[in-house]
Amino acid sequence: MPPPSNNDAVLKQIQLAWDEAQAQLRALREQVDHLNQIAQAKVSSNMLERDMDRAYRDLGEAVWAEVSKGRLQLGNNLSTVRKALEVVTGKIQAQNASINDLLAEGAEIAKRLQEKMTAASKGVAPAAKRR
Repeated sequence: MPPPSNNDAVLKQIQLAWDEAQAQLRALREQVDHLNQIAQAKVSSNMLERDMDRAYRDLGEAVWAEVSKGRLQLGNNLSTVRKALEVVTGKIQAQNASINDLLAEGAEIAKRLQEKMTAASKGVAPAAKRR
């Protein structure tokens, strides 16, 4: 058997490098697939947590509405929560009243401005006819 030529040795090195590159690519694909599964699980988990938060919020709003109407009494262990909700509700009502006042004031200013502009345009029209 003749000794392997340089070409055969080079071809073997290329084949080994190719096989190693393919193995690395397979390992990389497996890692990417795994990370993709983790990311999908995290998104799913976040969506479920968001749904849970929404359900708790809706439950809390419904309970608070019943408490506010006097149809439901909270136990003593929830008195701090009740007080906190009363404070926040009061602040929201005050803020809404302030916003309503600002809106009414803005509407009044807009009305006065419109009246001034209407009066000014009426004053210009007769002067234009006189020419």
